[in-house]
Amino acid sequence: MEELKYYLKSSRIRSLRNKKRMQRASFDKTLLRLHKEEMVISKARRNLGWTQLKPPVQRGYVRFFVLREDVKRTRQASFFEEILKKINTSQWSYRRDFKRKRRRFGKKVYVVREQSLRDIGETEFYGKKFNELERLCFNETLTQPKWSRTPIKVYRFIESWRFVLRVEPNMITQVRIKDLDLEKRQAEINKYFTADSRQRLWKLLDGSVRWRWDVQKKKYEDPLRDKSFADILDEYMPEPQSMQLVRNPRTPRVSFFSEMEESECPRHLSTVFTERMQINKKTSAKRFF
Repeated sequence: MEELKYYLKSSRIRSLRNKKRMQRASFDKTLLRLHKEEMVISKARRNLGWTQLKPPVQRGYVRFFVLREDVKRTRQASFFEEILKKINTSQWSYRRDFKRKRRRFGKKVYVVREQSLRDIGETEFYGKKFNELERLCFNETLTQPKWSRTPIKVYRFIESWRFVLRVEPNMITQVRIKDLDLEKRQAEINKYFTADSRQRLWKLLDGSVRWRWDVQKKKYEDPLRDKSFADILDEYMPEPQSMQLVRNPRTPRVSFFSEMEESECPRHLSTVFTERMQINKKTSAKRFF
């Protein structure tokens, strides 16, 4: 038996735990190697260039803002034209009227899509992109985006009536040049990567599975989150209160607080509240049975 143990220690036979560790390390190396190859392929695909499409093909419609006709005839036309270049937005749709289906009261109806000018962030607003005269045409306001839990401060153009929407056909005049070998290899790499392998790759690259914006410390945190009512009272009312819990004889289930001296109130208000809740639960259970 001792000879067998000595032979196992001196030989190169790996344990089950060591085998699993080596398999995991080999899998991680494969993920990193394929990720580097994927980055090289994506860069090569972007640098292949464009080719002209003859004849051009129409694909839906595009909508954007332009100056009104009466504003174009004023002296400030060039001034508002420069502002529009910085806050203009565009939308694409396969319909010319830019309507989409919405369900109202169980029935599908067509409604027009909303489109507005772009809101400017605080960093971009006070940068080199806007001058002093252009900043006077914006108003500071708060908005609630979908990606944020708290409202953020943005700057919105005041005189939006100076711009109107224009709809034009979306014409495709050029397309990207494609390499079949690169497309084939990219498809093979995408087939290898699954949701779990992508998650493992993010952990190898960044050291954490969570997204970077979620890891950052939030500016505002709710101080009452995940706290019971008793803990909140202990935190905000540490001193013993001169209050007493009294039962109303006319309505036994309704209670109120009355003043009493400090010596007669050694217990904390949160303790009285929890005891009162337990009494109400016992009385309601007796009445039920």
